[in-house]
Amino acid sequence: MARHFLLVLVLTAAAVLATAAQLPSPPDVKGSIDRLGNFDYATRMNAARVLRRVPAPQAVPALVQAARTHTDQFVRYRALVLVTAFNDPLAPDLMRSLLPDRNDRVREVAYRWFAARPEPSMAPTLLAALQTEGAEFVRPALVAALAALGRDPQVQRALVAEAGRGFDFFRIAVIEALGERRAAYALDAVIAAAKLDGPIQDDAVLALGRIGGARAAEAVAAIKPSGPELIASVHGALCMLGKDCARHVKALVDIAANPQANSQAARAAIAALGAIAILPEPSALTYLAGLARSSAAGIPDAAGVALSVAAVRAPVPMLAWLDDLDEAAREAAYVLLRDGFARLEEDFAEEQFFAAARAAYWNAPEGSPARTRIAALIDKLEF
Repeated sequence: MARHFLLVLVLTAAAVLATAAQLPSPPDVKGSIDRLGNFDYATRMNAARVLRRVPAPQAVPALVQAARTHTDQFVRYRALVLVTAFNDPLAPDLMRSLLPDRNDRVREVAYRWFAARPEPSMAPTLLAALQTEGAEFVRPALVAALAALGRDPQVQRALVAEAGRGFDFFRIAVIEALGERRAAYALDAVIAAAKLDGPIQDDAVLALGRIGGARAAEAVAAIKPSGPELIASVHGALCMLGKDCARHVKALVDIAANPQANSQAARAAIAALGAIAILPEPSALTYLAGLARSSAAGIPDAAGVALSVAAVRAPVPMLAWLDDLDEAAREAAYVLLRDGFARLEEDFAEEQFFAAARAAYWNAPEGSPARTRIAALIDKLEF
């Protein structure tokens, strides 16, 4: 009897060991975090893919710790970006604590976080940062976070003032943010910018289209376009204002596809189409996808990036547009988005698109065609 019991025990143990050997090994969270800073692109991206698939209770504390204290500054940045996709309750405190960080990229992510998830109580902190933040690619993120708090009178005064002073690059960022937030309180400042010759004018005209309303429409109608770039911006604004949008979209496509047009005009037309696509306007997305497959020099890249910008600015409409395409067009669009994301270099925004795609995946019924399509998108984008 004892020998029989011992034999059963040995066989049971062997079976347990054999089963354990067949189970996947747990993810190496720490090692994957360290690899986020690897010089090899594929290694970095694969590390991020592993971490996105680790359960939140295991992944988030490790990523938060890395964002705060990792010795590699790029790893800190990438870890913070990954935190944003988990929608974890630890994230807001983390973002607040990192606003004064010495790492420019880290500060940019924190500002982008508050632009996407505005907290009125943050207005004094953000207004103070407006006086000290000078990093060229960080300041637009700060401005976007402030524009999200546009009901605050102090924020309104500050942004109106910023729209009229400083370097063109900074002013354009303010005007774009005011347009995206439909900041009617800033109409006078945007109208004034729309009367200036130069790069600010094009962005101000598109901002008027985004803000909308009778005064904005009057201001756009009063503009006498003096060049092809401004003509493209006026077409875009009139569409966004609801003035025979289909005709203006077609005019923009004709400008972009015209082999006789100069590259600046074509790019302005594509930028206007991109602004319209974010409304959202499915026809603009379809035209951008078509332009991204054209053979004209420079046009495919610009159109692919515009399509990707529309994806990260309006993920849910983009997912709906993709879902409505036939299989061949959808697969082609996946490739365009993958290549566009590679050129876009907006890690935070791309991570939010992935979070939206992941949410759509889990909301779709198990085994459904919708879930299969989203899984294919996530795989193609190498998320």
